[in-house]
Amino acid sequence: MSDFAWMILVCVLFLALGCLFAALGWQIWEKRRLDLIIRWHCDRVKEEDKPAYCRRFGLGLILTGIGFCLSGIGALFEPSARIFIPMAAGLVVGTALLISAVIRYNR
Repeated sequence: MSDFAWMILVCVLFLALGCLFAALGWQIWEKRRLDLIIRWHCDRVKEEDKPAYCRRFGLGLILTGIGFCLSGIGALFEPSARIFIPMAAGLVVGTALLISAVIRYNR
C-alpha cells in the first residue's frame, strides 16, 4: 500500500474518531446525557453539580475530538509525524478536563 493510501486511511480514521468524540461531548454538555458516562462516575455527583459536571466532561470530549479532527485534516496535507501534535494536545487537554471533572464533582 502506498504512502498516500495510508495517509487517506489515517485521515478517515482520525476524522471519524474526532467526530465521534465531539458528538458524544456535545450530547453530554448540551443535553446533559449522563447515561453516556460510566454510571460509577455519575452516581456520587450532587444534583446541583450535574450541569457543571456535564459542561466540563463534555468540553473535555469535544477538545479531544477537535484534536483528532485537526490531525486527520493535517494528514491530507502533510504526511509526517507532525500530524500527531494536535491529536496529542487534544488528548492531554481533554483528559485533564475529564480527570478534573471527576475529581472535583465525584465525591
